[in-house]
Amino acid sequence: MIRRNCPVAAGRPGTALAIFAAIALVVALAAAALPGGPAHAQTDTAGSGAVLDNVRAILSDEKRQALPIENRRLDLIRYYAADDAELLFVGTGRADQLVARMIDAEYDGLDPGRYSIEFLADLATEMQTASPERLAEIEIWFAAHFLLYSADVKVGRVLPRKVYPDLYMPRKEIDGENVLRALARFDDIESFMAAWEPYNIEYSRLRKALANYLDIRDQGGWGNLPGGVDVAVGQRDERLPAVRLRLDIEYGYEAPSDDADILDSELEIRLRAFQLHHDVPVTGQLDKSTLLALNVPVERRIEQIMLSMERLRWMPEEITERVLIASKGDGLLRLLDEGGAVREWRILPNCPRDNLAIVAGRMRTMVINPSWDVPYDYFQTVLFPLLQKDPATVARRGFQLLYLDAAMPVDALPWGSLPKSSLSREKDKFRFRLMPGAENPYGRFVYRLDGVDGAYLFDAPADAAAEICDVRLSKGAIAVVDGLDLMQILSRRKIGTEEYLERTLERRETLIIPDIDPLPLMIVYQSAWIDSNGNVRFSRDPYQEDLRLTKALEGKEKS
Repeated sequence: MIRRNCPVAAGRPGTALAIFAAIALVVALAAAALPGGPAHAQTDTAGSGAVLDNVRAILSDEKRQALPIENRRLDLIRYYAADDAELLFVGTGRADQLVARMIDAEYDGLDPGRYSIEFLADLATEMQTASPERLAEIEIWFAAHFLLYSADVKVGRVLPRKVYPDLYMPRKEIDGENVLRALARFDDIESFMAAWEPYNIEYSRLRKALANYLDIRDQGGWGNLPGGVDVAVGQRDERLPAVRLRLDIEYGYEAPSDDADILDSELEIRLRAFQLHHDVPVTGQLDKSTLLALNVPVERRIEQIMLSMERLRWMPEEITERVLIASKGDGLLRLLDEGGAVREWRILPNCPRDNLAIVAGRMRTMVINPSWDVPYDYFQTVLFPLLQKDPATVARRGFQLLYLDAAMPVDALPWGSLPKSSLSREKDKFRFRLMPGAENPYGRFVYRLDGVDGAYLFDAPADAAAEICDVRLSKGAIAVVDGLDLMQILSRRKIGTEEYLERTLERRETLIIPDIDPLPLMIVYQSAWIDSNGNVRFSRDPYQEDLRLTKALEGKEKS
């Protein structure tokens, strides 16, 4: 059903597609319970034949159709021109089901205003008395809108590159003909969508959380709490009953407190949980930052979940038991299986204000004590002036010269007399490499993705600063704090004893890890995500990534 052109399938075209298509077909047949097709009501054979003939005539007419139809004309022609084509909406009940699904589009993380709901509802009503010619037009309208909605659910509403021009991942596309063929095997729209939505552990859990927040909104939300002084454990405040009610609304109702206006141990525990889930310092107190988070409207929380779902739609779908997700919003790299997060590491996006990479691929190589290939821009602006003054200093810092790919002493070339204007002419002949050591920007390791050069994982010590920006590394690089054990998790064979690894690190010997599990890795930005306990968590979005995506969805210029 999905036409993929992504790094993870390189060299094995169609493999991931075949696996997913097989799974989807099994689900389809199970839902329909009839190998020959769905058991829905259909127009009589002669009537449906006349409608199909009119559908084919309309689609084959050279006259330009309305935009929703024109955008999917080739897919529609390919499906309806086939000898085994059948009507999908006229006489099947699916038309009303599609309208109902669009009305509830928010539960899919979509905007109902994007779809022509009233127009389609009128067409569904008209279907009862329309002529075969008009029924053909109605069938085409519904099929075109169904493909629009299906694409929005599966691959997203906006092209990723419109939001992130430096995106390294090819866009996903749907094969409209195959989507229509798949629909024919389902009894109804709901069962199709249950199998069609993105195959992603995080996505399905966010969708479930979204339904809860939509219900809260529809019941009136949670309002605003008034300002006031900070309240510590054991202190009284007249706002605390309202705080308890606010927490009840979001997390479920607790038994009423005997003394509701005191911050007791029970309320402290609940505040700590709220603070953890909303990117607030965990104090157990009602302080200013907690009050601000409590007063964030439920509409904003809904928006955060919807935008996170949109980004996940861009990701390739991997039929695998485990996946790595590096979320730049919560600063965590998580190893997930079907049961949730198995292991978490703290991450630091390199130069976070400019780190706009949204990437997916498979783990390709893992290297201990890697060397760093010096980019030409860094050589030209930093190393060359140093070489002209004192090549020995460059050598002592661990840089190595390769001339025509052969290692040579750093002072082998006459850097002092070499004019800068000649560098660009000679740059293909020489390059510099920084050997493992204290100055190497990769640190102790670098983990790379298959088919992706600009985004990778590198080492950060446990005492790393809250924010890093190393101009020597790409803007898509992600530092993993104490992430050396990921190498052990993904290696398919034992690397060596702890003593062996320690000696390797101390000697700064480069070690390429053989035979690693090519686990899918997604580097995304999420301001809403699901933690290891299954709870939805929110971050504050300091770099306005959500605003960037919102403007793209609205068709406005990027911020």
